[in-house]
Amino acid sequence: MYDNSHPPCPRIRVGGSLTLLLVVLIGAISGCTSPAKFRPVSGAENFPPFEGEVRILENLPPSGVYERVGVVVVEGVLFTKDASMVAAVKQKAAENGANAVVMQSPIKNTKKSDGSTNRRLAAWAIRLRK
Repeated sequence: MYDNSHPPCPRIRVGGSLTLLLVVLIGAISGCTSPAKFRPVSGAENFPPFEGEVRILENLPPSGVYERVGVVVVEGVLFTKDASMVAAVKQKAAENGANAVVMQSPIKNTKKSDGSTNRRLAAWAIRLRK
């Protein structure tokens, strides 16, 4: 016979918790970028923020045509889109007065000790003289 003297086990409400967990996982997998970091070059002039479209150059122009403002670095996870990383670099460069960037190398993927993959992009932020 069934002993009904024990209260039933409380039902765990997983609807809200499961939804929150899924949102966090999707955000992590979808490829958020970290805020771009800017490191000024020592002795570089402080320029006001640049309001136009930041150009992407393949190589540094000849000396005398530009001034190095600093280096911009952005990191992301495995599924971070290249375009969002480049956009973050351009935005941070513009905030610091650069009107062009030169990528230091293609986006680098590195495996971390926990098995996850980290993506990193670094670029020179420069101010072209016109």
